[in-house]
Amino acid sequence: MAAEPTTESTESDALRARIDALEREQHERTARANEALAEAQDRSYWLERWNIDLNALMRRRGAGELRAALRAARSAYRLRHPIEGFFRTLGQRASIARQAVEEERSLAEARPAGRTSRTLSPDPLRGGPVTDLLYERLEPGDVAAIEQRLDPADSALWETAGPLERRRLTLAFAAHYGLDGALERTGLSAAMPDAGVHSMAHGAAAAGGSTYYADLVADSLTASEFELEPGQAVLDFGCSSGRVVRVLAAAHPEVEWHGCDPIPDAIEWAQANLPGIRFERSPEYPPLPYEDGQFDAAFAISIWSHFAEESALGWFREMRRVIRPGGRLVVTTHGEQTIVHTANEGVRSAEQLDDVRRALARDGFWYAAEFGEVGDHGVANPDWGTAFLSAEWLLAKLTPEWRTLLFRPGRVELNQDLYVLERV
Repeated sequence: MAAEPTTESTESDALRARIDALEREQHERTARANEALAEAQDRSYWLERWNIDLNALMRRRGAGELRAALRAARSAYRLRHPIEGFFRTLGQRASIARQAVEEERSLAEARPAGRTSRTLSPDPLRGGPVTDLLYERLEPGDVAAIEQRLDPADSALWETAGPLERRRLTLAFAAHYGLDGALERTGLSAAMPDAGVHSMAHGAAAAGGSTYYADLVADSLTASEFELEPGQAVLDFGCSSGRVVRVLAAAHPEVEWHGCDPIPDAIEWAQANLPGIRFERSPEYPPLPYEDGQFDAAFAISIWSHFAEESALGWFREMRRVIRPGGRLVVTTHGEQTIVHTANEGVRSAEQLDDVRRALARDGFWYAAEFGEVGDHGVANPDWGTAFLSAEWLLAKLTPEWRTLLFRPGRVELNQDLYVLERV
């Protein structure tokens, strides 16, 4: 005859059933969160340009209570005393669980409803002058040939991209899948650095170079009333392996394009694989191997986001030397919007971001030598780390030798600020 179930075993079974139910509910919530993330990623063609906030999913009403109840139930199940002692403390454990739920509820109510934001909103890049110029050189059959070659992952990006993103993808996939006719018509190259060579992006959507950043540079120059014309010389300062300047050179071959960077393997690869652009390995401190006033314009993508303050000023002086009077300098930097972006991404602690805010308010500048002795791809320099600077600092330090023609907060991927300076 089967033994009759005891009160203790019945209560234990009920507790286990409750735990199982909570875990199933949590798994379901996790699955929904994963589905939301996958859907968001499918709508982006470049992961480095995404701004996904998973924490927002767990700030929904009821999520905190579920976490607390699950933690309490699991603790009771996994850490219980022998059965007699466990049931003697069951009331106490239930009280602790209720307290945890109440604490989570209070914290949830105290948290802001959404992500950290600013009244001065970021000003994203909306146009694609270089992308449009290159895309217009394609023939209808080029697009059809690309669509026939897409693998499932690239097809998902293709199907969910907006009009401008689709044009950028078309150019990238033409390089990735090696469509010779399309490459010949656009002037783009299929050559890409190996994984061991310094490059800011890899993969199918990065093939052929960065049309996004080429658009950023060209759009900024046009907005400052500077047009690219035959015979001009333009420098990509901090070019890595040439992912931006190669696209600009394809779009405007009538311009004399230059690139420099201190990372040896990046420059060596660019010199060997990107003909028509003059690449030089630059020193870690000025001067550059260029003549006074040699360039009509220069651009530096996320370079002044790494200089210590004195180095930043020294390199601005060097840019003034190599750019002719009336020439342009396009610069992107970490600023106030980067603090908001970084906080929302959770990549820096709240304490460190508070230090950055205080430093910007006090000095207009914050710097940390975060690469240490290991360095950044061979650049081990105490003056090359991570820097934030304010618009106030830039104006106070650079005028009247430079004139600020354009300032766009958060223009670079809703993160870095963008400036266009005129050399006086």
